[in-house]
Amino acid sequence: MITTFLLLLLGVIVGILGAILGIGGGIVMVPVLTFLFDMPVHNAIAVSLVVITANSMSTSAVYLKTGATNLNLGIALSIASVAGALIGSKTAVHLPQSAVMIILGVIQFIMAYLTYIKMKKGSKNHSIADIKNKSFFYGEYKDKATGDIVKYNPVKTGYNFLFSVFSGVFSGLSGAGGGAMIIPGMNLISDIPIKAATATSSFIIGFTAAAGSIVYMQAGYVDVKVVCSIILGIYAGTTISMRYFSKITDKKVSYLLIALLLLVAFQMLYEGVSLLD
Repeated sequence: MITTFLLLLLGVIVGILGAILGIGGGIVMVPVLTFLFDMPVHNAIAVSLVVITANSMSTSAVYLKTGATNLNLGIALSIASVAGALIGSKTAVHLPQSAVMIILGVIQFIMAYLTYIKMKKGSKNHSIADIKNKSFFYGEYKDKATGDIVKYNPVKTGYNFLFSVFSGVFSGLSGAGGGAMIIPGMNLISDIPIKAATATSSFIIGFTAAAGSIVYMQAGYVDVKVVCSIILGIYAGTTISMRYFSKITDKKVSYLLIALLLLVAFQMLYEGVSLLD
């Protein structure tokens, strides 16, 4: 009973973070399941990917209703991300735990640094003025924090397509949906507002996680009881987040994402190095 309660609590936390940051929660679930529940890393990754698929369905449905999700861009990047996820998951099942954790830790440190630099540098001024030349990936949404209608034209989307393949590989290796890389990637490369990137990421990671989870299911790593317990908590966490945290500012979202990336990066590197001894 205690274990079930803790798994439900983990689901609530993942649901809240997923709705706020547009991540599936894998960068939280994998370390927690590995460190606190003493679950082998490959099993933790498998559980995480299945849970993320369900989490994405919950959060992306809400974002689609608000219009924050850039559907055209999301579909395009999902194709690239799924291809990468299949590559990453097939690679991960043959790697030792120490290698997987060290790789993830280094990647997340890099993404945290790049996100911080982008935040300090600032983005283009996404004004409420009309945009004359709307691209295929043009998007707009109402920012609940300011009440403004934010309009934007993504740039360098071809580079973001390639980056999404890499995000998919990261997803398959880590058990994350790839949101921790997709969001900074869209913001850094294509200058998409952080909230639009968050919402679009929620849409993408469901496809990415589903693709990666197939490989782990075939290898027999998925624990169905653990998955069900976490998913129940996620639905509660998502509801709480959408009700009480929908007006959080872009800057706070960026700081939360950076803090989460750094925390998990330290944990992954520490555990990875420990396993080498």
